[in-house]
This record gives sequence, structure tokens and C-alpha cells, in this order.
Amino acid sequence: MSNVYPEEFDAIILGGGFAGVYAAQKLARALRRSASSASVALIAEENHMVFQPMLPEVAGAALSPRHVVNPIRSLCKGVHVFKGKVDSLQLDERKLTMHAGDFAGPVTFSYQNLALCLGAKVDLSRIPGMQEHALLLQNVGDAMRIRAHFISRIEEANLTSHRPTKRRLLSFVIVGGGYSGVETAGQLIDLAQAIHKHYQHVDWADFSFTLVHSRDHLLPTLHRNLGEYTAAQLKRRGLDIVLNRRAKAVTANRVYLDDGSGIDTNNIICTVGNAPHPLILNLEKTAPAPVSIDRGRITTLPDCSIEGIPWLWAAGDCSSVPQTDGTPSPPTAQFALRQGELMGRNIARRLKGQETRPFTFKAIGELATIGHHSAVAEIKGLRFSGAFAWWMWRTIYLGKLPGVERKLRVLFDWTLELFFPRDINLLNPRFTTDIKETHLEPGDTLFHAGDPSFSFYLVKKGAIELRDKGRLIKKVGEHEHFGERALLENRPYLFQAVATEATTLVTIRKDVFQQIVSADSAFGKSLQQSARSYLTTEELELLLNRLPSEQLEQPVSAYMNAELVSVSSQAKIEDALDIFSESSRNYLPVIEPDGACSGAVHKETIYMRMLTSKLDRQATVSTLPKVNLPSIEQTASLRNALTLMTRSNSSKAIATDSDNRPIGMIAIIDLLETIH
Repeated sequence: MSNVYPEEFDAIILGGGFAGVYAAQKLARALRRSASSASVALIAEENHMVFQPMLPEVAGAALSPRHVVNPIRSLCKGVHVFKGKVDSLQLDERKLTMHAGDFAGPVTFSYQNLALCLGAKVDLSRIPGMQEHALLLQNVGDAMRIRAHFISRIEEANLTSHRPTKRRLLSFVIVGGGYSGVETAGQLIDLAQAIHKHYQHVDWADFSFTLVHSRDHLLPTLHRNLGEYTAAQLKRRGLDIVLNRRAKAVTANRVYLDDGSGIDTNNIICTVGNAPHPLILNLEKTAPAPVSIDRGRITTLPDCSIEGIPWLWAAGDCSSVPQTDGTPSPPTAQFALRQGELMGRNIARRLKGQETRPFTFKAIGELATIGHHSAVAEIKGLRFSGAFAWWMWRTIYLGKLPGVERKLRVLFDWTLELFFPRDINLLNPRFTTDIKETHLEPGDTLFHAGDPSFSFYLVKKGAIELRDKGRLIKKVGEHEHFGERALLENRPYLFQAVATEATTLVTIRKDVFQQIVSADSAFGKSLQQSARSYLTTEELELLLNRLPSEQLEQPVSAYMNAELVSVSSQAKIEDALDIFSESSRNYLPVIEPDGACSGAVHKETIYMRMLTSKLDRQATVSTLPKVNLPSIEQTASLRNALTLMTRSNSSKAIATDSDNRPIGMIAIIDLLETIH
């Protein structure tokens, strides 16, 4: 159940990119000037805005990562800023639900105006293997990872004298010949040229840089001459360029192209794969009036509002805002910034009952750095290249960078770069792994009932007790698992988990668990079955109360099958197969020489081993894997027997005498036939 935010906002803006932040700035400023009491909120998945054009310089160690981000709260004075992911839009009710975190859970907001500045997402599923093996460049963390990966490869190559291994370590492939791809390639070449001299066993000839582009020239949004100039400059500096080719598939060691050729590499940087935001695609179903979605972008009126829904707005990469000539605005930063500013002012005008204004901005031009103090630019129809274009790029983007402090820091970094070598510190943050081990001492609590479900657990060593309001529900021992029910049902944990001894758990994060379950239906079904053993006390009572109470209090001996068919642990497997063929049993309890039961052998398991491997029929039954069927004394009540089988996720149990010797079997299917 979601929490309801107590305040209804006059406007909520979704997205913390150029469009969202500048819309919030202009809207809040316009409301302050008019002394309006209207309230504005901005919801973003991060609490900072990333200056995307400078990410390649972060990857190339030319800029510090923190200098290209700005805290949204500092940029948007007077705006309520919330960090979280919007899960759904209830447009009919003018509400939305966002996920604030595992503890805060979902929160519902109400609004009068909603502005969509969601940008685009990355979808690499169309290229098999790309998601698993490629490095992306979407945020600061990606840029830091590319930088760390690049330097780490050089460090490793410095330690090997095997030339093929060295060259494989230093072979880099960039997929995509747009701005990000070209600028990243240029920055990495600059970084390699600047720092390889610090490594005694790495030569410049060991490096290999390849850029794969699907068009016939680089930087297709610029004039062809500039694209060809860029290619010539980068080739001269060591970049191999493959044009008119797409990456078809990626493995850990190779990029396969659509013409059947391939490139051997273990280092892939992907700058393609933009996809529409899911919330935008879903608008056709959820909007209160028909909306037009053009190639994943919502079509707006010239004032950035949506036709037929005057309180719904859109700007930035997720929108298709018409220019003065009627053509859609391109999804670039300069258009997103201006659209955001106009949309913010127009929302303020709408709130004050004034007429809105259309979007009239015309593109000033486009610029791209190509490394080595060189760039290309097209400004007002004029084309520039070389050092002057590089100076223009730095001057223009420095001016656009939000915040005086950030401007000074970036200017300082750029100045130092002119006189000092680039930083080769290997900054490789240690993030939480998807699968890790957790150690608990006796009495330690892993989680409480009601805590958000984070992980799926396997007991490597020790034991965990699951308790419901202090009552023991189940003891989970070595090689067993728990936590699946909460994750499968997307709910908090139902029990308290306490270690009864020194315990080591293998922990699988929630998102990884869900990926595994969605990919393997058989595994998912087995977990759904095991989850049935984790009924709460109330749920188990409801289940048992469906049966006649007088029969639930009867002893196990009244319902067990006293004709116990078993096999000695010292008998031959061949004997066990004969017993299976002569009886209708699927399980045979295994009896040890002292008369105790050590488990049961499963008929299907033996037959599968016969099919998949050589099975020595003359070997003893003790060599077979055993199923641990629960056991219960014959004097216990049927209620206790059903509880035990439910908690053990077993349809059968072994009935024993007072000396714990097996004397019969009890099965749920037999009980169903006798209970009326």
C-alpha cells in the first residue's frame, strides 16, 4: 500500500535532465516574481543533473567526475525535489506513484499540471550480448567505469610479455559514430598517448582503437565535410573506422558485424541503443484523451502542451515539439534546454490565466571535440574545424555549464591539463556485488517480519530459524534456501530470521533473483512450490480449518500405510530397481543397519542417472543421493503431521515408533481420500 503525500502540487515535473531542471528553474522564478503561492515539485531518479556533453572528458581523465554534476536542489530554488523512480501515472485522477526506496516504499502524489521530461532509456536487447559485455556512457558512473577499465587494462598489459595477450588487452572497440562515440574515441586515444610512456612494457604500437558506425560518415547530424574531416584526423591518430556496418552480436571476446565479419576484443564501449521511455509508450493506453506517439516521442502543441489535455506537458528527448516550420525538434541538449525554459514559463502563464507562447527557437549550431585540442563545429551555417573549433567548443559549453563554482572547477581542470599529464590513478569504486556471502553469529537477526525484501538466501553453513511472532515456523539448514516467497510476491518479509549458530549465507540480490526467475521458468516453478512451505501461522490455521477438527486430532497411526516398503542402505541398486518395478512406490525409505532411516531414494532420480551417466547397478544404495523426507511419531496428531509436511514442502512423511524406527508412511493424497 502506498503512502499519500499530504500536499497537492500545482505542477510536478518528471525528469532531472536539461528539460526538467530548466523548466523547474523558470517556473519557480516566474511564480516568485508574481508572488504566487503555487507549489512546484520535481521528481528525478538522481538528485543531480549530469552535464552530458562533458562525459567523454571524464572517461578520458581530462575532467574530475564531480565537476560535471550539479545538485538539483541547488539549481532549483523554491522547488520541492524528490529522488525516486515513477512507477505509474494515474492520469484520469491526476496522480502518480513513485518508488522512494525499500523502506519508504511507494508514494502517491496529486497535481494540477504534469510535465514529462523523462528523456530516453537504453535498450541493448536488440544486439545479443551487448548488455552483458559492453560498457555504456550514460552517466557519471559509466564514465568513471570506462576510465577505470581503460587504465586497468594498461596496468595488466604492462605485466605480460605475451604479445597476443597484450594486444588483446589493449584493443578497444567503440560502437556508434555520433557525438558520444567520436568524442569518447578521441579522448581515449589522447589518454593512451599521454600515459603509455609511464608503462615500461607498453608501446604505442600495442594499442588498437576501432570505431564501428552504421552510416557512411561520422557525425551524421553535421555537414558531411566535417564528418570526413573528423574521420581523417582520427585515422591519422590511430583510429580504425568501419563504416556502413552494424554490430550484430557481441561475445566476451568478439564483436560480430552484420556482414559476417568480426573484431576480436575484450573491451567494448557502446554509445548506441537509445529507446523510448516506458511511461511515454504507455500513454496511448492511460491518457484521458488520444495522444500521438511518434517513434517513442509524445507529440506536443507548439507551446509544449498536449492536445486535448491542457494540463499535460512534455519537453526534451521524450517529446516531439514542432519547430516554426512544422518539423519536429531534434532530441539534442540545446533544444531540450530551450523547450524546458519555455515550458516552465508557459505553465506559469497557464496557472495565472495567461496565454501561452509557442516554441520558436532555431538551432544555433552543433559542435564535437575529436581530441588532441581539435574539434568540428557548424554555427549558423558556417563550418569550423581544428584548434579554433576546439576553443569554441570549450568556451560555449563552459558557458552552458550550470553554476559558477562548476565553471571555475572545470576551467581549472582544463588549464592544468595544458601543463601537466593526465591523472592515471586507478579509481575503481568497489560496488556491492550481485552475489555475496553474509556471516551471522548465533542469535544475530538477519531481518524482521515486515522488513522490505532485499535478497534470496542460501545457507552455506549453519542454520537459520524463521519465526512468526516468536513461534518457530521452520529451521533452514545447510544447502537449503529461504526468502523466495517475499520476492516472488513482491512483499515484505513475513518472518523474523535468526541464526541459531555461526552461519554463512550466500546472498542473491532481489533484481538478480528476479532476472534468474524470469529467464528460467522451471527454476521459477520450483521456487513457487517451495514458497508454499512458508505459510504464516494464520495462513496455516486457515488451511487446516478446512478439515474436520475431530479427524485432525486423530493419531498418525490411524491414517498411515503400515505396509512400509523400504530398502536397506547396504542393498544393491539393482535390488532397489526391482522393488520399484514390483511396487507402485515413487520413494523408498533407506534403512540403516541399526534400523534408523537415513532418508529416501527417488525412483525418477535413479532412472535419470541411468540415462545421463553410467550407473553401477552392483553399487550399494548408500551411494545414491537421498531425499530427506520428514518423520513423525505415530502417536502424533494428524494436525501435527500436516503442519510438518507443509513446512517441509513434502507430500509424504515417514511414521516412526517411540524408538524412532520407521514403521509406515503417511501421504497427503491418502489423507484427502479418507477425510470427508
